[in-house]
Amino acid sequence: MNKHIPTEHSPQAIIPGLLILGALLLITSACTAVASSSSAATSPARSQATSAPQAAAPTSPPAPASVRDVNSMNACALYPGDVLATALNTTLTDPTNKGAGLGTQCTYSFGPKGTGDGTNLLYNLFLMPPKLFDPSLSSLQNSQPVSGLGDKAFLGTHAGSTVKDLMVLKTGDIFIEINGTDPTLLQNMAGYILAHLP
Repeated sequence: MNKHIPTEHSPQAIIPGLLILGALLLITSACTAVASSSSAATSPARSQATSAPQAAAPTSPPAPASVRDVNSMNACALYPGDVLATALNTTLTDPTNKGAGLGTQCTYSFGPKGTGDGTNLLYNLFLMPPKLFDPSLSSLQNSQPVSGLGDKAFLGTHAGSTVKDLMVLKTGDIFIEINGTDPTLLQNMAGYILAHLP
């Protein structure tokens, strides 16, 4: 009896090999398709990540505000006597005179509120550039620091008189000097002016 044993090159030996090779190709193809769909599914996330807005580059700090031109200020126009009198709870001794002076200087004639005796109390206001603030150069006697006004403030008495002088500095902005007889009114006036700078 002569049984046929497949040899290495016989068709019966090649067919199982081709089937195995075909199966491997199908598996590889399926894996490639799954990987492609997985890659497609994740690509929007990738594009979102790459299209996310970048942090803004640091910008340079804003330019400092221009220095106040104190010399162009008109003290009497900015701080009329009737407005100051109301704010300071006093009166103008002459209601028609709301202050007299030129440019950065103004003189007011205030009297105690509620009195009709015509008491004449003069208060002089000076608006100056901050670089001129130097209490050591003034003729103030018994100069004392005053808190709550600007960055620095000093109150003293003019040599040889009872007139009080208040010097107030708002650094890099303005120097305000006011003189008169009532130190409380001087401080209140300086506070009002600082709060109402143009």
